[in-house]
Amino acid sequence: MRLDIARWCLLVLWTVVQFECSLCTDYNSLLEEEETLAGSSVLNTLPRYILYDVNKPEGFNLRRDVFIRMASFILHMNKVSDYHWILVLPPWHRLYHWRSSNLVQDCLPWSLFFNIDSIKKIIPVVELHEFFQINGLRPLDVQVTLQDFNLKSLEQYSDFSDKWEVANCKGQVQKEFWNLNNLTFTKSLCISFQGISTLLADIVENLQPRTIIFDHAELALHNYYGGKEYWMIRKSMQFSNNLHEIAKEFKKKNLKQDYLCAHLRRRDFLYGHPSDVPSINNTARQIIEKLSLLNNIRTVYIATDTSKKEFKELYNYLQPYEVFKFEADEETLNNYLDGGVAIIDQIICSQANYFIGTSKSTFSFRIQEEREILRLPSETTFNSFCGDNIVKCTQPTKWRLVE
Repeated sequence: MRLDIARWCLLVLWTVVQFECSLCTDYNSLLEEEETLAGSSVLNTLPRYILYDVNKPEGFNLRRDVFIRMASFILHMNKVSDYHWILVLPPWHRLYHWRSSNLVQDCLPWSLFFNIDSIKKIIPVVELHEFFQINGLRPLDVQVTLQDFNLKSLEQYSDFSDKWEVANCKGQVQKEFWNLNNLTFTKSLCISFQGISTLLADIVENLQPRTIIFDHAELALHNYYGGKEYWMIRKSMQFSNNLHEIAKEFKKKNLKQDYLCAHLRRRDFLYGHPSDVPSINNTARQIIEKLSLLNNIRTVYIATDTSKKEFKELYNYLQPYEVFKFEADEETLNNYLDGGVAIIDQIICSQANYFIGTSKSTFSFRIQEEREILRLPSETTFNSFCGDNIVKCTQPTKWRLVE
């Protein structure tokens, strides 16, 4: 699989410079005939493509959320437009929590982590290398950098209504995406944006591009968070079969009985959300208290980003319970990298008899969503640790599955 990832990266670079595939020939020939085909239904059958990128520091699980927003946008476009719009999946690059410095964790396809066939049943998508096979070296028609409005006062924008306008760029505009200097643009502009993702359709309608990329797509909000369409797209984002098999084998070997899963977020949360993160001793106390209320559960699975020292401390506090943590062997880590290992954690936690997570963590929230999709009881799903010196803390909002 490590070789396969390298091949995929080479495939992206290779397809960027290819012009001889039949798809490229067909695409370009149709474009050359645009003037004679004006008004013809033939042009309407030619796919158009939307690419997007996200603020670089954003994590894996927030990026999954942005995909749902862009997928809703694509669904909307294909309802209101005369053209067929396809979403190009942005490749994964090294993220903050991917800490294995000895691994190349850039230029990664979505298929490494997700079941693309499942997504395609709901949303028309292609991987980046597939887009290059079609588009060749043609510049993208438009690059749009989304930015916030300058809210100088509440009186100036008191209604906070959905709106957008072409504006001067606030900061440095991204010139190179995904380390590909051959991805160029015919036109580049900045747009101050405030609103839901389907409002992007107005921008597309105004610009009339065949290919367009939105940078800072995280600024576009959900159309209806937690609604029917949200859950339809969310359910399509199934993890890859390979990662499910690894989780299955781990459970078969170690988690032979009922188990509780605890997700303990540490590292940056110790500074960013200190009141929500209990000490290791207090974490163990809360887990033991919960186990005392659950019948016949003597096994604990820990998903955490904490240090080996702190995990050992937690392990000792939790004795005599059986305590497990997934530790990837060299082959698994080389094959699926840090992102895949984190997903294995999420799969195992989503299937636990009881789950307790970390407040405000999107990692915990995604597990809660997976458990909702599996229709597990809400009382075993929407639970989080309380910080130190807090007797009763606010528990997670119960975002229930809508179909």
